[in-house]
Amino acid sequence: MRIPTPEQKAILESAARIRFVRAVPGSGKTWLVAELIRKELEKWPMPVSGIAALSFTRVGGDEIRSAVGYELEHPHFVGTIDAFLFRYVIRPYFQSCFPNFASPHLIPGEWGADIWSNYGTQQKIIVGRGINLFGCVFTEEKQGEIIIAHKPHPSVPLQELNGSDLKMVKQGKNQLWKEAGCLTHSDAAFLASRILDHRSFGPAIRAEILRRFPLLIVDELQDTGYFLGKCLQILLKEHAIRGILVGDPDQAIFEFNGAKPDLFKEFEAIQGSVPFPLSFSLRCPPDIAKVACHLKDSNGIISPSSNNIGQAYLIRYSDMKIDLDQIKETLKQTNADKNIHIIARGNETIVTLNGRQSEVPPRLGCPALYYIHLAVMKFRQGRYTAALADALTALNLAVFKHEGVTDTKLKRNNIDPSDWKALGIDCLLKANMLTNNVCVLDWQKLASKILNENVSRFISIRELKLDISIMKPQKRNGWEKASAECLPKNRSQNNSLNDFPVETVHAVKGRTHDLTVFVCPPNNRASNCPSNIWWSTVEKDREERRIAYVAITRTQGDLVLFVSETCYQRLVSTRPEFVRDFRCMTTKEFISILENST
Repeated sequence: MRIPTPEQKAILESAARIRFVRAVPGSGKTWLVAELIRKELEKWPMPVSGIAALSFTRVGGDEIRSAVGYELEHPHFVGTIDAFLFRYVIRPYFQSCFPNFASPHLIPGEWGADIWSNYGTQQKIIVGRGINLFGCVFTEEKQGEIIIAHKPHPSVPLQELNGSDLKMVKQGKNQLWKEAGCLTHSDAAFLASRILDHRSFGPAIRAEILRRFPLLIVDELQDTGYFLGKCLQILLKEHAIRGILVGDPDQAIFEFNGAKPDLFKEFEAIQGSVPFPLSFSLRCPPDIAKVACHLKDSNGIISPSSNNIGQAYLIRYSDMKIDLDQIKETLKQTNADKNIHIIARGNETIVTLNGRQSEVPPRLGCPALYYIHLAVMKFRQGRYTAALADALTALNLAVFKHEGVTDTKLKRNNIDPSDWKALGIDCLLKANMLTNNVCVLDWQKLASKILNENVSRFISIRELKLDISIMKPQKRNGWEKASAECLPKNRSQNNSLNDFPVETVHAVKGRTHDLTVFVCPPNNRASNCPSNIWWSTVEKDREERRIAYVAITRTQGDLVLFVSETCYQRLVSTRPEFVRDFRCMTTKEFISILENST
């Protein structure tokens, strides 16, 4: 049986109505949350009321279940904050509070909004200067005014809407809610806050939720957006409820999705809230903790693990990809038994490192085939979620003639959403095996055969009354282009790839590595160089510092910060105290150390 640390013990034994826990990386917060749940369940007196254990992501919920050791069934709930609010606030009370709106259903992921051009055949979702309603996010309130933002391009930060653009988006969303009840996760969070705070129905709704869930446990609080946070605050201000809130504002790296780490102060100010620290890392060795403290966005320190040993290396490269490939080959020979991860800030760097760059395929008059082509391209780039979304779009276009088919519509047509997703995965994997040694037209012809055969079999076996569109690519502009230009090499065909995962910082958040290689791409602009942006006092740059902090604190062993020669010289000049806490060397010198260590 694991013995809690003194800090963990204080939290476990506290009788405070709201326990507010600030946890540094690797401090054992997931174990703590699970132990708190186990302790509560030992004496849980209410057979019709339960614990709501919430996290920002599905992965977080899965980690809680795994740590507890068994599934928490009715009357308890373990899942995302979004799912909790939709199930217990939006779905039962939406039309009572907003009688003019249609029955609500969720539209997946705001940041996949570029795939939606029409939802069904009636609702207009593109307004103004190409603004996609499904890509707009309710970010906060300022002086009573609702702030809505959008991303004009995936590579740029959120931008607030104003003037006629803001007016059209508000009108467009209201029309969409009235006619179709289509809600993004951001819409649902905003409207849930309105329901919980409703002048007429709010008190009764809050009382019913608190009767059903008298204890709220929230993990990864730092990633909670403004309106999700507002919903939690509204509930926690009721004196009949207890709360356990766990998070770390220094690890808030989902600000692009509306997260507001500064909300921590508002939670701490709730009456009955008692703060507790988890300042001892059970993961980070002393050298890594020392480096990480330079990037901590808030006050406080990281007390390092006394059981783990590791060193921090600052390696400068001449050519990012060539030098990294040399390091990977050496690591395969010298450290193959370790859990090694290579991480980077953005997808563009990942694609470069994997050698999987390619052009967007031409449109040959068949949208379903265009999207399955896109799906395979993204799959080979390692963008698996986006790949599956495109594969499902291809199926939706082939069968329903439009994008954005909801689970409700699938069920109305006697299709299990899980089976539909499995069909999308099957089509994607089979299309991925097609040859690259043909032109784009011929590749899409082969892909059409896969889609036709698989969808026809799916419909026939289930005796569904659905027709498949004729999927035939045409000789439109770009048809003769070699498919290899629009499809990166498959993993099995690419000799430069090895067994070490290459992922974004966001993808590895919450994980622990034996060795982390954090790759910073070359940057000619000094303003965007880590030497500047990680320590910038500009508000919009704070997230970059937190992303670097998360990346550096993944390892329980060695850390390699991989930078260009130019970046290294800038760091030496402007951040000498940071550089001093590393072992600094070239790629060649580091490889020599690896080889001699065996």
